[in-house]
Amino acid sequence: MTLAIWARGFLCAAFFLVSSCSFFSRQPPLPRRAAIEPTGSGEKFASLIEGADIIYFPSESVVLDSRSEAAWKLLEALRRSGVSFALAWDLVGREDERRNFLAEAGKSGAEILPLRAPAQMEADETSRGFEPPPGDFERFARRFSTRDPSEARLRDAYEAALLAQEFAAAKISAHFREHRGEKILVFLRRDHLGPDRGVPYFVAQKTKARQLILKPERHREPGPGLLTRN
Repeated sequence: MTLAIWARGFLCAAFFLVSSCSFFSRQPPLPRRAAIEPTGSGEKFASLIEGADIIYFPSESVVLDSRSEAAWKLLEALRRSGVSFALAWDLVGREDERRNFLAEAGKSGAEILPLRAPAQMEADETSRGFEPPPGDFERFARRFSTRDPSEARLRDAYEAALLAQEFAAAKISAHFREHRGEKILVFLRRDHLGPDRGVPYFVAQKTKARQLILKPERHREPGPGLLTRN
């Protein structure tokens, strides 16, 4: 009788231990996008900014010729928040407009983080330590299925894309760790902002930052999703 009770107690303890480990090792939820209207109100942009540490916006959608556009409204929301922030950029848009935008960010004390990896940088020059999502190469290869490139060329192209993402993720996560309480506004190409891959996916492996991916659309979709690492 005593042996049976002891065995049941052991099994319960083991089950609790396994369950606890599973709980604490749980992976962060996949990032979701917040659909925003480029001409939405300043209050809406401020609300999005308030609930996130790192805010991503696709650089292909950046329009800088009018202060009523989303990129300017995001910058203004950050300036009005009173919180220190940095601006991470992969160099898009016309040079004169970009220079003006970065200068305005600099007036608020924002540090500018260039995210484009040096042309000749080798993979071992970054702080690798990142784990690509399962099936990432296969997903990448499917984009070129109709052109039928060689396996070697596909691998080289994939490694180059992966290196660019890891370089950006390393800079963003390092800055976030070194400047606690500071927000980061990131402009990156859309293909680096996938819902279950890309730069936010890698940043989540290194930080506990709340990440928000914005998707500019004319029609509103369900509200923003935050990506956190637990």
